[in-house]
Amino acid sequence: MYGVCNTNTAGMSQNCYNNGGEKPKSLNKTDPNYKKAQEELLRHCPELLEKSDEPKLCCDVQQVMIFAENMDKMSMFQRCPSCIRNLKSHLCQMTCSENQFNYMDNFVVSEELGRYILETDVYLSEEYMENTLESCRYVAMPSTGGLVMDTTCDGGTASDCTPQQFFDFFGFASGMAPFNIYFKPTNSSRPSIDPKTVGCNETYDENTLACSCVDCPLSCLTDDFKGPEEGYQILDLNGYTFISAIVLFLVSALSVVIALFRHKRAPDNKDEEEETGQDVKPTILEKCFSALGRAMATHSVIVLFVTSWIVLGCGYGAIYLDVTTDPVQLWASPASRSRMEKDYFDKYFQPFYRTEQIFIKPVGVEPFWSNATGVYASYSAVFNKTFLLEVFTLQKKIEELGQSKKAGLQNICFAPMSSPFTAQNDMLSCTIQSILGYFGNSIESFNASSNYLETLTTCLKTPYNFNCLAPYGGPVEPGIAMGGATLSNYTDAVGITLTFLVNNHVNTTDLKPALEWEEKYIEFMKNWDKHERPEMMDIAFTSERSIEDELDRVSQAEILTTVISYLVMFVYITIALGKIRSASTLCLDSKVTLGIGGIIIVLCSVLCSLGVCSYIGITTTLLTIEVIPFLVLAVGVDNIFIIVQTHQRRVKEKHLSLEEEIGKTMGKVGPSMLLTSLSEIFCFGLGAISDMPAVKTFALYSTAALIFDFLFQITAFVALLYLDEKRFEDNRLDLLCCVQIRKKNVEDSPGWIQQFWAKLYTPFVMNFYMRCLIVVVFTLVLSLSISIIPNIELGLDQELSMPDDSHVLKYFKYMQELLGIGPPIYWVTRGNLDFSNITVQNKFCGGVGCSDYSIATQLYTASTQNNLTYIARQANSWIDDFKDWAETDSCCKVFKNNGSFCPNTYSKDLCDSCNFQAVGMEWEEYFKKYFSFFIQDNPGVSCAKGGHAAYATGINYYADANGSAVITHSNVMSYHTVLRTSKDFYEALRFARIVADNLTKTIDVPDVDVFPYSIFYVFYEQYLDVWSATLESLGYSLLAVLVVTFVVSGFDIFAAFCIIIVVLMIVVNMGGLMYIWNITLNAVSLVNLVMAIGISVEFCGHIVHSFIHSRKKGSVNRAADALANMGSSVLSGITLTKFFGITVLAFANSQIFKIFYFRMYLGIVIIGALHGLVFLPVLLSFLGSLNRIFFY
Repeated sequence: MYGVCNTNTAGMSQNCYNNGGEKPKSLNKTDPNYKKAQEELLRHCPELLEKSDEPKLCCDVQQVMIFAENMDKMSMFQRCPSCIRNLKSHLCQMTCSENQFNYMDNFVVSEELGRYILETDVYLSEEYMENTLESCRYVAMPSTGGLVMDTTCDGGTASDCTPQQFFDFFGFASGMAPFNIYFKPTNSSRPSIDPKTVGCNETYDENTLACSCVDCPLSCLTDDFKGPEEGYQILDLNGYTFISAIVLFLVSALSVVIALFRHKRAPDNKDEEEETGQDVKPTILEKCFSALGRAMATHSVIVLFVTSWIVLGCGYGAIYLDVTTDPVQLWASPASRSRMEKDYFDKYFQPFYRTEQIFIKPVGVEPFWSNATGVYASYSAVFNKTFLLEVFTLQKKIEELGQSKKAGLQNICFAPMSSPFTAQNDMLSCTIQSILGYFGNSIESFNASSNYLETLTTCLKTPYNFNCLAPYGGPVEPGIAMGGATLSNYTDAVGITLTFLVNNHVNTTDLKPALEWEEKYIEFMKNWDKHERPEMMDIAFTSERSIEDELDRVSQAEILTTVISYLVMFVYITIALGKIRSASTLCLDSKVTLGIGGIIIVLCSVLCSLGVCSYIGITTTLLTIEVIPFLVLAVGVDNIFIIVQTHQRRVKEKHLSLEEEIGKTMGKVGPSMLLTSLSEIFCFGLGAISDMPAVKTFALYSTAALIFDFLFQITAFVALLYLDEKRFEDNRLDLLCCVQIRKKNVEDSPGWIQQFWAKLYTPFVMNFYMRCLIVVVFTLVLSLSISIIPNIELGLDQELSMPDDSHVLKYFKYMQELLGIGPPIYWVTRGNLDFSNITVQNKFCGGVGCSDYSIATQLYTASTQNNLTYIARQANSWIDDFKDWAETDSCCKVFKNNGSFCPNTYSKDLCDSCNFQAVGMEWEEYFKKYFSFFIQDNPGVSCAKGGHAAYATGINYYADANGSAVITHSNVMSYHTVLRTSKDFYEALRFARIVADNLTKTIDVPDVDVFPYSIFYVFYEQYLDVWSATLESLGYSLLAVLVVTFVVSGFDIFAAFCIIIVVLMIVVNMGGLMYIWNITLNAVSLVNLVMAIGISVEFCGHIVHSFIHSRKKGSVNRAADALANMGSSVLSGITLTKFFGITVLAFANSQIFKIFYFRMYLGIVIIGALHGLVFLPVLLSFLGSLNRIFFY
């Protein structure tokens, strides 16, 4: 093969066929390129010069120069010296060895003038082929985070490539060779090329180094990551809580046994008989509330007038209400680590691109068999040509959106190859992840393909093959484009995905065109799905704006449900407030007007809350606006019932005026109202210390509403009660107060609920043996709850926030099934770092000469343990690519006329090479001068290492006064594994931060760190410490309840102790309910748990207050008296009111309402009622006799 006899249409030189007639000779010294050829031989084929500086060769100077140029096409392997030296060996022998003719056979020669070779067989030893393959198998491709072998194996990937496939790629499959070369493995006596080979972890000679860990796992020294240690467990439960639960139950059971023995010996309970039933002197609080009640009744009209002006003044601020539906603003605090890191990323890099995605599944299409690739194989229904044509037609229709108004996708799409040296963006420039990209995004090319299945099969296995790259210049990722596959060749995929990437912007003005296009896209997809979708497919789609749109819609959709819930409570309140004596006095005894007034007061407190918070500038959500009225109504109505029913049941004193009677009523119920209201206010107020905006906003608005509600109830409602009682005394009808009837003497008897409660329920519960059973049962339930609480799952699945009829809900369902690759993760270097410094570079790079524990090496190691780290592939590395780019002749180029940057695709006539060897600079100087060239250079066939496409948006730099590049911010990118559950998401974040902390230690430069960033981090950061946050919030809330009850009860430690014990039991049992009912722990459920503490005080506070002020003798009698008199009010005023309102929420349209509001609120009401109306009286009956001994 001596000499060049032809240049083919691809510009490749084809060697002459000499049939062994040409004798080997030394290179021609008179050739102008002789010296350069000698240098290239020494660089690429030093083995040919081992015996002589002027060896006999079967190639001339021109061939040597062409050979050296062709070696640049293998630049992707040069980062691994052992691999590239092994790989070059056979090429050196085949091109220039004096024995080359012995290794070749079966020539096909052109019969044209100057006979040149068209194809030939070349014999290689099997051992050489196998060793070379293994030394190159794991060489990294830094720009993609994948392996070079994935793109250089004919019909295979790095994991399954055979030696024959690997060498076939270079011989004929890739088009890199000037003529077809068929490599034939042999282990016979036939002469074959059998040069020296070394493993990737070995040095080829004294002048070369072994491959790095990133390119050769055998070279790795880094330690493996360790998973979290499993805690102490018993029966798959937390061992410590399990043991605590057992001990608690045993202590309780032992206490009951002791009580049974004592009762047997002293059944009359002599300790109780020793107590006296003396009148209890009014406390200071009772006196204050009595005086307040008299004053409000005396000046009722003035009170209502002043209240109305206060409502108008505060409520006016509601017109400035700022409502947000932005998920980031809802769930991520501006001061949180994830939010600050997101803001940093958005500020210094381009915000994470916007995704428009469609999942498509075939319906009624059968899988089939085909031998399109030469092997008879099964293909799933998604490979059906008719189905694919429908998918591609849909894609083209989406691409046409907005074109008529010149507002098409090409104006907003993410186009990574776009640069000043490329044409203006068109649709082919857009990053579209669709398998139509394998056919140039052209349906015509797909139809014209003689074997579309072969193309698809090949490109799905080797997406980075240059023949498979999409028109935008990058790959179509099979894990994105093909869904639900389990095989590495994706032939069993169950769906196809269309993904359109759109540029994102922080500035809302810049973002407007994208939002408008997305609106058209959503409208089109909904209409297409309804009217045009073929029967052979089913789809699910989403847009970047879809979640925010749906959150807005679901908030508005649930307004009706919320209003119905309010109406149900309203109807119940208006009916239940009245004490109907007979049918003839119905219109007189009813309290409809008073009930309406009470509800208006509650709504006014909500309006004032909205107004005051709006004045302050606190942003809120529609969900908060809907839930707070429900919360305040549920809480406020309780006090209304307590006030009215206490007043109705009081024995009237004839010598007292109505104003004084009202005062007496308020003196009796005011302290317990203060106790419950302050407990709720403090509980919600403590929620404001949360870092999460949605929780803080809810807490602030709720606290303000509860404060206004309490103040209005002890003022305006008392005034309304006085006016209503005045109406009643004057025999005026309810609603028609102008109508006065004759006074009728109707006996005033207790209502049926009160009679049932006093005569049947209370004696049943207060029976000694029943009390013992109640203690055992409640303690057993408490113990079970304690044991299972640690097993509550964390998280809030995205689909729960969507309405049942949302297109996004269907998308989430399909995503679980079809998504084949996880979200990108960016490793951002923050701080002032001199990247031109070789020491710094060695800490980041992953190639030869880099630190054994470098950034790239650690990220590679993390990717090899993806089951633990959730990192699917090694990160790209711009420093490694820059080094390879700088050392490749065909990459760095400058224009001859001015020395400025020249794209690698431009010809030699226009540009000169500026590779590192050619310019003769020190490395640091070269980096400063030519880094900007690298970041402008797009990758191509002649130079795969151009950095523009992969790194342009990930590196910020400026040119200093000397024109040197100074890098200010940088990141590298990898991918997470497929994340399906909330646990996957927050564990991925947890390990990303562990990895990043190690990277920061590796850099070891003050004020410089590495942090991970992915789009979902801001939503899942809360779960990293949600348990500690929960315990802290609940702890503070319980402490607040303890302090408030202790102070308000007149420093009665017994009352405070009993209330806090029962409230704690309610919260613990709520935790058990969450586990049983599959309610996860998150910000929403945490708010509900805090709310449970506040509401639980209502179930306990009134009864404990009644117990303490009871005139009965003995703790059992006092507990029975409190249960009989106050228990019915708690049942009708607190329990049933909330129960009826909550029941409506079961019919809500969104899962988040059903789970976190209906289920949890229902649990709070039922568990709270059971503890307040069953367990608390029993607890008081047992501990009441100890009150005098231990607490006084």
